[in-house]
Amino acid sequence: MDDEPPHIRLSPLGDEHITQLLPLSGDPVLLQTMGWKPFDSDEDERFINYVQNVTVPNLFGGRTIAFAILSADADKPIGYLSLKGVREGGTAAEVGIAIMDAGYRGMGLGTEALRLASEYAFKELEVSHLVLTVFPENTPAVRSYEKLGFETTEVLKESWEMPDGTFADMWVMELTREAFEAVTERSCSPSNSH
Repeated sequence: MDDEPPHIRLSPLGDEHITQLLPLSGDPVLLQTMGWKPFDSDEDERFINYVQNVTVPNLFGGRTIAFAILSADADKPIGYLSLKGVREGGTAAEVGIAIMDAGYRGMGLGTEALRLASEYAFKELEVSHLVLTVFPENTPAVRSYEKLGFETTEVLKESWEMPDGTFADMWVMELTREAFEAVTERSCSPSNSH
């Protein structure tokens, strides 16, 4: 990888972060890509429930490790990332992620946050694979996930209820430790240096 300093860092998600993230939740892009109803300033608990909600079958239970994604330039929360369904001796975890501050989207920061969380999950938590769900229409997110080695493994038809009461399809994407290591190795090779 290049020697460029990180643009973001992950920090345990705290009340001070949630307070700053809730007002960002009404962004039209987030409403479309996250499938949520905007959070009011007093809906910390509903937000935490959303961050902890497991959407992939067979991963219910376990604990959630939630992070604020902080910008390195202003050290302010710009989104969140969660690892859900983490069990002692478990083999998988589900990822939830959103860059909620519109001013920080399209810069590769979600990919950077997901790379950091993947390293943590594979090295520290010793999971063998990560799983996430995404709306097929969320092309920027799908591209980001594919850059890190995620592959679409299943379509959950009409599995997510949108705020308007309609149901949307979700893709299940998975990343194995081996695929992540291969992508990381390729990105570190001298032929990929700037």
